[in-house]
Amino acid sequence: MRGPSLLHKFLMNNTRDGINKKIRINGIKLSTELVQINLLNGSFSQEFRPLFFRLLAQHQINIPFILTSGMGEEIIGSCCVAVEDIHRIKKVVKEKPKLKDNLEFIPGVGTLSIFPHHSKLKLLGLSFYLFGKQRLPLYGMASSISSLTFITNYSQLDEAVSILLEHIDLPPNHAPFRPEIHVIQKKR
Repeated sequence: MRGPSLLHKFLMNNTRDGINKKIRINGIKLSTELVQINLLNGSFSQEFRPLFFRLLAQHQINIPFILTSGMGEEIIGSCCVAVEDIHRIKKVVKEKPKLKDNLEFIPGVGTLSIFPHHSKLKLLGLSFYLFGKQRLPLYGMASSISSLTFITNYSQLDEAVSILLEHIDLPPNHAPFRPEIHVIQKKR
């Protein structure tokens, strides 16, 4: 019987280091309840992706979170929209059957954004570890120079924050925040 691989030992040691010492961050932001829309690759023609986003723009539907990634010809697209916009979106794409057939809707999601403070990759690894350990679903993830954003069940955002707060330090007088206003587009 073989022992743990070098990679497994490396990950476990680095994860333990991340768990034993709190990581300082600049803040946490939680979204309102959203619906995730995945643009499925299957037979998804290149022109449908821009068409989808153009339709959302024409109907003034905000996209608080958008994610695209890919390699070569395979481009994956995903976005989150406000719960109250989903019926308008379904009505708009109903007129485009090929587009409609290549969309996947995941209701009841939310985003959790963490604003790291020079934490390198340790915060990312720790976040993945904690989400996995608590069996919190992870529907998508994006990173930028200023934030890490995770998409999970909206009903479990507070649980995710509680788990993270056991291992991270927020600035004094700061608590995770949810937006108090909801911006919508209106025709002029």
